[in-house]
Amino acid sequence: MKHSISAIVPVYNEATLVAPSLSAIRKVLESTFDDYEIVIVESGSTDGTAEACDAAAASVPHVRVIHEGARRGYGSALRLGIARSTKELITFITLDLPFDLGTIGRALPLLERADCVISYRATDPRGFARKWQSIVYRWVLRLAVGIRARNVNSSFKLIKRSTLHGIILRSNGWFIDAELVYWLERRGASCVEIPVPLLDRTAGRSTVGVGTWLLVLEELVGFVVARRRADAAARSSHLPIK
Repeated sequence: MKHSISAIVPVYNEATLVAPSLSAIRKVLESTFDDYEIVIVESGSTDGTAEACDAAAASVPHVRVIHEGARRGYGSALRLGIARSTKELITFITLDLPFDLGTIGRALPLLERADCVISYRATDPRGFARKWQSIVYRWVLRLAVGIRARNVNSSFKLIKRSTLHGIILRSNGWFIDAELVYWLERRGASCVEIPVPLLDRTAGRSTVGVGTWLLVLEELVGFVVARRRADAAARSSHLPIK
């Protein structure tokens, strides 16, 4: 199979991971695809990450850096990366490499019969509190907006660019994963779910905390309200609900 892929890499204050992680990503993509690009979206880092990304782009083939200029959130970085990417397939990879990169190649044949491949966590080394948060979040999403996927925030996703046509993502934060899966399901995209073990980070520090989840819930509430208003307006005007 001949495919091209854009790997979108959101980055904030991960200077020590830039060189080794980009090297690992490049090796996997190079061995799997004839045509690929690594699109780094650097969001106003303060620890030398921006300079490290520029150095990588100057020395590593197929790497481009977009400097967002300020830290606007994970979702903002992904949206910018999607808008600036150019290849047939899209995947998202953070520098802590939370999944085995070989998953990309193993998932590729599934796109012969599907529009996208998304993952659920086969194993999860995180503590009890983080696991419990994920379980609660999954059920909240199912009850609030009908998302059926097992783990919307499970890291690995491989999506045909054509599947995203017409989908407008608005989230600036971590809610973007749920927003993306919601629209994929609502538009009737065929998605295959596969088990992918979550790999615990070995360097750097996670920025996900209590404040992150509060922002996710705030975006969720706003999304639910906006969708119900849009659906009500479509019904009242006899237009198809999108």
